[in-house]
Amino acid sequence: MEREIEKLDAQMDRARKTVDRYFTAFEAGTMKPEMCTEKVEDLNARLEEMQAERDEMEARRERLDLPELDRAALAKMVDEIEETMASGTNPQKKHLLQRVVKKVLVHDRRTVEVWYGLPDASAVRTPGYLAPHTGRFSNSKQRISM
Repeated sequence: MEREIEKLDAQMDRARKTVDRYFTAFEAGTMKPEMCTEKVEDLNARLEEMQAERDEMEARRERLDLPELDRAALAKMVDEIEETMASGTNPQKKHLLQRVVKKVLVHDRRTVEVWYGLPDASAVRTPGYLAPHTGRFSNSKQRISM
């Protein structure tokens, strides 16, 4: 949440600096009044949108009631994830990643941002939560006639 708010602040700062550059160009006579007015109005509208988005994020952050992290439960979950990734089947690994990875943002070739979430441990198929293996299917074939 903090990073998103910081990103919005940076965008808003860039937009304000752009408005200042337009006014400087207008005052220097290198920009026509109509063009300056149009661009400044567009940027001001965008600034209002970003401010509303920032206010919404601030309100969400204040409403956010995060529970204390249970370090023992977190360590156990990390161990289970490591065990699944090391010895689990491909479907188990895929299911685990779908439950844990919430969002992936690729900024450029060298920068990737991954957002994780902590799933309910019983909702993830890890070796400890699999049904026990109780028997085998027979290899016999049956013919069904209709």
